Amino acid sequence: GAGRRRVVDGEGVALGWVSMTAPGSDRFIGYSGPTNLLIVWGEDGRTLGVRILRSADTAEHVAEVVADRGFFRQFVGKTAAELSESEVRGVTGATLTSSAIAESLAGKEGAAAAGMSQRFPEPITLEEVQALRPEAVELLAEASWPGVWRVMDAGGKTVARVTRTAGVADAVIGYKGPTDTLMLLSADGERLEAMRLRRSYDTKRYVAYVTGDDYFLNLFAGRPLVEMAGLDFQAEKVEGVSGATETSWAVAEGVKRRAEELEGSRRALTWLPEGMRWRWRDTGHGLMILSALVMAFTNLRGRKWVRHGHHFLLVVYGGFIAGEMLSQGLLAGWAVHGAPWRSAPGLVALAVVALLGPIFTRRQLYCHHLCPHGALQQLLARRLPWQWTPGQRVERVLKAVPWLLLALVVGVVMLNAKLPLNALEPFDAYALGVAAAVPLLLAVVGVVAALFAPLAYCRYGCPTGALFRLLRYTGDADHPGWRDLTAALLLLITWRLSDAI
Repeated sequence: GAGRRRVVDGEGVALGWVSMTAPGSDRFIGYSGPTNLLIVWGEDGRTLGVRILRSADTAEHVAEVVADRGFFRQFVGKTAAELSESEVRGVTGATLTSSAIAESLAGKEGAAAAGMSQRFPEPITLEEVQALRPEAVELLAEASWPGVWRVMDAGGKTVARVTRTAGVADAVIGYKGPTDTLMLLSADGERLEAMRLRRSYDTKRYVAYVTGDDYFLNLFAGRPLVEMAGLDFQAEKVEGVSGATETSWAVAEGVKRRAEELEGSRRALTWLPEGMRWRWRDTGHGLMILSALVMAFTNLRGRKWVRHGHHFLLVVYGGFIAGEMLSQGLLAGWAVHGAPWRSAPGLVALAVVALLGPIFTRRQLYCHHLCPHGALQQLLARRLPWQWTPGQRVERVLKAVPWLLLALVVGVVMLNAKLPLNALEPFDAYALGVAAAVPLLLAVVGVVAALFAPLAYCRYGCPTGALFRLLRYTGDADHPGWRDLTAALLLLITWRLSDAI
């Protein structure tokens, strides 16, 4: 599934190609999982259509993306380079899912963009890389470095990077045509280790002279890319292959131009870690976290107008504008597929604060100061003169509900059961246009209940809050408590299930 496959009709006439984004797209997590896409290409190297083959994301978010026909139409008619560079309109209410799909397309085809060419449509194969690096077992696209692939060994280590000159050097004509050259780079991508001709439209005899000249093929081995990008052939007294001067010059010029492009894209990378994309929502999440820390650790929380202002901003921005809230569906998906730190770093930061806050500060930072649904309940608390106070027995039963729901979530994840976890919580109600009936009903009931019983949903219905309370340190470090016993029991169950599988 890493390369393209030719599509022909019943008479053997070529119609185009098809490719899919997996397994490279598995690292692009949407709301709770990755999505594998089918891409159909025409003979002109442009997309004819994009469809979802399989998705591990939530059914509600995937359905919202599928229903938005315009979302997929924006990818039609694009070259691989354009897929990696164009601005993408996301789907309102399914931002993470649609962003992951766009990232998958940019990561899969965009990483090969610089290597895409109508003259040289054949992608780099593992076999030709193995001729230079026998230990290579897999090629992984570099999402943040167009046209570059990681060369992986059997141990999962990056042993080299590889690219080619097709696309950037198509206009560099030797004696009578262009040449596509494979460029093997060092593991860090800083140096050129080797180059080999892949295919050429030049005269076969001249091409043979070049491929048979080991001195020329190794002339630039070990040179840093930054040096290759600014190389002056005359000043360096670089000589071509005798009898094939124009052809060898075209090869060297193609390698130089590709090095220039690689260095340009490297300089264009931001301060972000490799592959990370920063969104406006991530900036908003960062500001929410700072505001929460101020509220949690200063006396400002004692000022009513400051506290209510903070809660109001959480509801409006965190709930309805950003629409990205921690939930069991999201956390369970991350537990299985990994966290989307590349595509949604701000949301991952929220999760880090939520999970580590109770452990290191003994405070429920997320529940008390970051959750939009909790903030809405706090704004509504004690607005009515009559308040409901449950009896001791009733309250004991109600307080058990979040823990029972959390146990259900753990069971679903361990058994890989097909239960929509988002239906257990009301948070999807804030994603306008996506909310299913059950989350919407839970949200309405929770909000109404908050008028009569402060934080009713937080206290009597939220499994995500129960998870964070489970992590809270209470100071009994000299002997195991019920939290330790629960964790040990879950670990034992997980071990038995994995052993059975």
